[in-house]
Amino acid sequence: MRLAVIVTTYNRPDALAAVLQGFLDQSDRDFELLVADDGSTAETAEVVRRFKAQAAFPIQHVWQEDQGFRAAAIRNRALAATTADYVVFTDGDCVPQPDFVARHRALAEPGWFLSGNRLMLSPEFTEQVLREKTPIQRWRFRDWLRARQQGHIERLLPLLHLPDSPLRKIATR
Repeated sequence: MRLAVIVTTYNRPDALAAVLQGFLDQSDRDFELLVADDGSTAETAEVVRRFKAQAAFPIQHVWQEDQGFRAAAIRNRALAATTADYVVFTDGDCVPQPDFVARHRALAEPGWFLSGNRLMLSPEFTEQVLREKTPIQRWRFRDWLRARQQGHIERLLPLLHLPDSPLRKIATR
Protein backbone atom coordinates (compact mmCIF):
# COMPACT_ATOMS: atom_id res chain seq x y z
CA MET A 1 0.00 0.00 0.00
CA ARG A 2 1.31 3.42 -0.97
CA LEU A 3 0.85 5.76 2.01
CA ALA A 4 1.02 9.56 2.12
CA VAL A 5 0.94 11.97 5.04
CA ILE A 6 -0.44 15.46 4.45
CA VAL A 7 0.67 18.06 6.99
CA THR A 8 -1.28 21.33 6.92
CA THR A 9 0.66 24.45 7.95
CA TYR A 10 0.53 28.23 7.98
CA ASN A 11 3.41 30.48 9.13
CA ARG A 12 4.69 28.31 11.99
CA PRO A 13 8.09 27.21 10.67
CA ASP A 14 9.31 26.42 14.20
CA ALA A 15 6.41 24.02 14.84
CA LEU A 16 6.66 22.58 11.32
CA ALA A 17 10.35 21.83 11.88
CA ALA A 18 9.48 19.85 15.03
CA VAL A 19 6.78 17.94 13.12
CA LEU A 20 9.09 17.17 10.20
CA GLN A 21 11.77 15.98 12.63
CA GLY A 22 9.16 13.63 14.06
CA PHE A 23 8.56 12.22 10.60
CA LEU A 24 12.31 11.76 10.03
CA ASP A 25 12.27 9.59 13.17
CA GLN A 26 9.54 7.22 11.93
CA SER A 27 10.13 3.47 12.20
CA ASP A 28 8.22 3.03 8.90
CA ARG A 29 9.76 5.29 6.26
CA ASP A 30 7.89 3.91 3.27
CA PHE A 31 5.63 6.91 2.73
CA GLU A 32 5.56 10.29 1.09
CA LEU A 33 4.96 13.52 2.95
CA LEU A 34 3.18 16.53 1.52
CA VAL A 35 3.32 19.86 3.30
CA ALA A 36 0.00 21.59 2.53
CA ASP A 37 0.97 25.23 2.99
CA ASP A 38 -1.86 27.77 3.20
CA GLY A 39 0.24 30.75 2.10
CA SER A 40 3.20 30.83 4.50
CA THR A 41 6.26 33.01 3.94
CA ALA A 42 9.57 31.90 2.44
CA GLU A 43 10.81 30.84 5.89
CA THR A 44 8.44 27.85 5.78
CA ALA A 45 9.65 26.92 2.30
CA GLU A 46 13.21 26.94 3.62
CA VAL A 47 12.27 24.57 6.46
CA VAL A 48 10.68 22.19 3.94
CA ARG A 49 13.73 22.41 1.65
CA ARG A 50 16.09 21.62 4.55
CA PHE A 51 14.11 18.57 5.66
CA LYS A 52 13.61 17.38 2.09
CA ALA A 53 17.41 17.12 1.77
CA GLN A 54 17.56 14.91 4.90
CA ALA A 55 14.55 12.66 4.38
CA ALA A 56 14.65 9.01 3.33
CA PHE A 57 11.18 9.52 1.83
CA PRO A 58 9.84 12.04 -0.69
CA ILE A 59 8.63 15.41 0.58
CA GLN A 60 6.54 17.79 -1.53
CA HIS A 61 5.74 21.39 -0.67
CA VAL A 62 2.27 22.26 -1.98
CA TRP A 63 1.75 26.01 -1.53
CA GLN A 64 -1.05 28.41 -2.28
CA GLU A 65 -1.15 32.18 -2.06
CA ASP A 66 -2.26 33.65 1.27
CA GLN A 67 -5.84 34.77 0.70
CA GLY A 68 -7.10 34.16 4.22
CA PHE A 69 -7.84 30.88 5.94
CA ARG A 70 -8.20 28.25 3.20
CA ALA A 71 -6.91 25.10 4.90
CA ALA A 72 -9.47 22.85 3.19
CA ALA A 73 -8.43 24.12 -0.25
CA ILE A 74 -4.73 23.45 0.34
CA ARG A 75 -5.48 20.00 1.78
CA ASN A 76 -7.41 19.24 -1.40
CA ARG A 77 -4.52 20.48 -3.56
CA ALA A 78 -2.09 18.29 -1.62
CA LEU A 79 -4.45 15.31 -1.95
CA ALA A 80 -4.56 15.88 -5.73
CA ALA A 81 -0.73 15.86 -5.79
CA THR A 82 -0.39 12.32 -4.46
CA THR A 83 -1.14 8.91 -5.96
CA ALA A 84 -1.14 7.16 -2.59
CA ASP A 85 -3.71 4.49 -1.78
CA TYR A 86 -4.04 5.67 1.81
CA VAL A 87 -3.71 9.23 3.11
CA VAL A 88 -3.18 10.42 6.68
CA PHE A 89 -3.99 14.05 7.48
CA THR A 90 -2.32 15.88 10.36
CA ASP A 91 -1.49 19.43 11.38
CA GLY A 92 1.76 21.35 11.32
CA ASP A 93 1.88 21.52 15.11
CA CYS A 94 1.30 17.81 15.89
CA VAL A 95 4.62 16.04 16.45
CA PRO A 96 4.20 12.33 15.60
CA GLN A 97 5.51 9.51 17.75
CA PRO A 98 8.01 7.19 15.97
CA ASP A 99 5.34 4.56 15.28
CA PHE A 100 2.75 6.98 13.87
CA VAL A 101 3.03 5.86 10.24
CA ALA A 102 3.48 2.18 11.15
CA ARG A 103 0.35 2.18 13.32
CA HIS A 104 -1.71 3.87 10.61
CA ARG A 105 -0.45 1.34 8.06
CA ALA A 106 -1.27 -1.57 10.38
CA LEU A 107 -4.82 -0.32 11.01
CA ALA A 108 -5.59 0.81 7.45
CA GLU A 109 -8.50 -1.05 5.94
CA PRO A 110 -10.58 -0.35 2.82
CA GLY A 111 -13.93 1.22 3.65
CA TRP A 112 -12.94 2.44 7.11
CA PHE A 113 -11.89 5.84 8.40
CA LEU A 114 -9.32 6.03 11.19
CA SER A 115 -9.07 8.92 13.61
CA GLY A 116 -6.51 9.63 16.27
CA ASN A 117 -5.86 11.80 19.27
CA ARG A 118 -3.14 14.18 20.38
CA LEU A 119 -1.53 15.56 23.50
CA MET A 120 -2.06 19.23 24.17
CA LEU A 121 0.99 20.99 25.57
CA SER A 122 0.59 24.16 27.58
CA PRO A 123 1.50 27.32 25.62
CA GLU A 124 4.56 27.91 27.82
CA PHE A 125 5.77 24.33 27.43
CA THR A 126 5.17 24.47 23.67
CA GLU A 127 7.39 27.54 23.41
CA GLN A 128 10.08 25.85 25.51
CA VAL A 129 9.99 22.66 23.41
CA LEU A 130 10.27 24.65 20.18
CA ARG A 131 12.95 27.02 21.48
CA GLU A 132 15.11 24.19 22.87
CA LYS A 133 14.29 21.82 19.98
CA THR A 134 13.30 19.13 22.50
CA PRO A 135 12.77 15.81 20.67
CA ILE A 136 9.46 14.99 22.37
CA GLN A 137 8.71 12.33 19.75
CA ARG A 138 11.42 10.21 21.39
CA TRP A 139 10.10 10.61 24.93
CA ARG A 140 9.17 7.57 26.98
CA PHE A 141 6.06 7.34 29.13
CA ARG A 142 8.03 8.42 32.23
CA ASP A 143 9.00 11.67 30.48
CA TRP A 144 5.37 12.40 29.68
CA LEU A 145 4.34 11.47 33.22
CA ARG A 146 6.83 14.02 34.55
CA ALA A 147 5.47 16.65 32.14
CA ARG A 148 1.95 15.86 33.37
CA GLN A 149 3.02 16.20 37.00
CA GLN A 150 4.57 19.58 36.18
CA GLY A 151 1.33 20.78 34.56
CA HIS A 152 2.75 20.89 31.01
CA ILE A 153 0.06 18.59 29.56
CA GLU A 154 -3.58 18.01 30.47
CA ARG A 155 -3.88 14.25 30.12
CA LEU A 156 -1.96 11.08 29.34
CA LEU A 157 -4.77 9.11 27.68
CA PRO A 158 -3.63 9.84 24.08
CA LEU A 159 -0.36 8.02 24.87
CA LEU A 160 -2.13 4.74 25.51
CA HIS A 161 -1.86 2.27 22.64
CA LEU A 162 -4.84 0.00 22.98
CA PRO A 163 -4.92 -3.30 21.09
CA ASP A 164 -6.95 -3.34 17.91
CA SER A 165 -10.48 -4.55 18.47
CA PRO A 166 -13.71 -5.07 16.53
CA LEU A 167 -15.21 -2.32 18.72
CA ARG A 168 -13.64 0.34 16.52
CA LYS A 169 -15.96 -0.75 13.69
CA ILE A 170 -19.25 -0.32 15.50
CA ALA A 171 -21.49 2.05 13.58
CA THR A 172 -23.06 4.83 15.66
CA ARG A 173 -26.03 5.69 13.44
